[in-house]
Amino acid sequence: MAHKDSLYFNGDIYTVDDRAVSVESVAVRDGVILGTGSRAECAALLGPNPELVDLAGAAMLPGFIDSHMHPVLMIYFDMNVNLFAVPSISELQRILRDAAAEKSPGAWVIGLNFDEQYFDSPDLPTRRDLDIACPDIPAIVVKHDGHMLIANTRAIEAGGVSAATADPPGGVIDRESDGFPAGPFRENAIALVLGKMPLPGEDDFSRASASAFGRLVSYGVTSAGVVLQTSDEGPGGDIGAFDIPVLQMLSERIPICMYGLIASPDPAGVRSIMTPPLHHNGPGPMRHIGAIKLFSDGTFASCTAFMREPFTDQPDKSGFMVIDKDELYRRMEVAHIEGFQLAIHAIGDAANRTCIDLYDRLLKSHPRADHRHRLEHASILDPAMIADAKRLGLVISSQPMFIHSEKAWLHKRFGTERSKWIYPFKSLLDAGVPLAGASDTPVESADVLHGIQCCVTREGFETQECISAADAVRLYTINAAYAQFEENVKGSISPGKRADFVVLDKNPVRVDPVNISNIKVLKTIIGGDVIYSRS
Repeated sequence: MAHKDSLYFNGDIYTVDDRAVSVESVAVRDGVILGTGSRAECAALLGPNPELVDLAGAAMLPGFIDSHMHPVLMIYFDMNVNLFAVPSISELQRILRDAAAEKSPGAWVIGLNFDEQYFDSPDLPTRRDLDIACPDIPAIVVKHDGHMLIANTRAIEAGGVSAATADPPGGVIDRESDGFPAGPFRENAIALVLGKMPLPGEDDFSRASASAFGRLVSYGVTSAGVVLQTSDEGPGGDIGAFDIPVLQMLSERIPICMYGLIASPDPAGVRSIMTPPLHHNGPGPMRHIGAIKLFSDGTFASCTAFMREPFTDQPDKSGFMVIDKDELYRRMEVAHIEGFQLAIHAIGDAANRTCIDLYDRLLKSHPRADHRHRLEHASILDPAMIADAKRLGLVISSQPMFIHSEKAWLHKRFGTERSKWIYPFKSLLDAGVPLAGASDTPVESADVLHGIQCCVTREGFETQECISAADAVRLYTINAAYAQFEENVKGSISPGKRADFVVLDKNPVRVDPVNISNIKVLKTIIGGDVIYSRS
C-alpha cells in the first residue's frame, strides 16, 4: 500500500496541466494527488510526518499511458524466438534450426517479429525455405506486424490446409502453381495454421508475464489500453480466444492500470465479461472495459492495408477489407447502441475513408454526445479525412514507433505524394483532432521515450509532420487518458488525480530531441507506490 502522506520536491516537476505546467512540489495522500505548488503549500496539506521524496534534480512527469497494446501476445512473444533484424535467409534458417534442436516432441518452432525488409533482397521466405531448417517439426515465422505468417510444410499439414482449401473471408493464402500453399498466410488466413498450434501452460505464462510487465514499467508505463480477443478474430487467431482467461489468471500480478478494448464479433455479449478482475472500481490499479475493437483492413508491411491505388512497389496489390462493410457497420451500430466506445483498426487510405464514412452514417442515425469513437493507427489520412475526423469528434490512436520500423521503405511502397500523408501528426493536432500515443506492442517496442523522439524527429521521414516534445509528451499522458475517458483521474499531475508518476533523469521537453530516447527511467510510481526503481 502507498504511504499515507508523501511530499515530492526538489525536481523538475512537469505536470502537463496547463494551469501550472511546472511546480515545485506535489502532495500525495493514499495514492491520490492532494495538491501541487510550492513546498510550503503542499506540506500544509499533509500530516505532521509525511514521507519526504527528494527528487534530487530529476524530472517527474505523469505516468505514461500506452493507448493500444496486446498484452497476451506480448507475453507470448517473450516465450518464443525473436527474429528482429535477421539479415538473410541463411541466418533465419540457422536460428530456426537451433531452436528446433531444443524443442521437445510435439512442440512447434515459432519465430516472431520477422521483417524481410532487413534482407539484402527483401523477398518473403517460402515453406521450402523453412523446410530446409525444420524438415521434421512444424515451424512458423510471424511478420513484424502480426498480419502475416509463413509456415513450413509440417505446419501447413498440421493445419489441414491443402490446394483444395479455399481462402477464408478476409484472408489470402499465397499459393504455388499447383495451388498448394506456398508458405505465406495473410490476415484471416493465419488462423488456419495458428489454430493448430499448441498453447503454453499456466506456469509458462506466469514466468513470461513477469518479464513482459516488468519491461513495461521500466519504460514508465503506468496504464494501457489493452486489446483482448474473445474469439479467433484478430491478430492472435485461435490463441486470441484465450486472451481474457489468461489476463484474468494473471490480473493480480499485473501492476499497471488497464482499459479494455474488446475484439468480439458479438459486441452486445461483451457485457457478460464486464466483471472483476478486469472490470471493477475497487482498490489497486484501475480496471475498466470500455471499448469494442473492430478490424477493417491489414497493414502496410504485409501489403494488406486497403488502399485507393495499388502499392507503388507491388502494383498487383492494393489490399482489402478483412470484413464486409455491411457487417462492419452492423457491429458498429450494435456496440454504439450498447453504449460502448468504438475503436476500429484502419491503416490504408481506402479503409480510413470507409470507416470515417461509416462513423458519419452511424452518428447521423444514432447521435451520441461525447462518444470518443476511435480510429486505431489511421496510418494515412488526407486533409478531407482529417477535417471529417474533427467534425465527427473522432479520436486517433497512433503508433509513432511505426515510423522507426517502416521509414526505410515507405517511400518505395507509396511514392512521393502519398508518403506526405503517412502518420500526419502535426496536421491532426493543428486541426484539433485528439491524438493519443501507443505502441501496439508486441508489434513495436513499448519504449515511450523512443516513441516521443519519433514524434519530434520522425527519424527524417516526412519531417513537415514533426511535432514539439511538449505535444509528444501529451500524446502519452493527457491525450491518451482522454482517449480512454480517464482524463479526470490520470494523465496529468493535478489535484484529485491518481499519483501515477514517472521519474526521469532528464525532462524530454528540455533536451536535444535526438537524445530523448537516451533518457533514463529512474522510477515508476503507480497509485503512490514505487513499482520500478532503476538499480
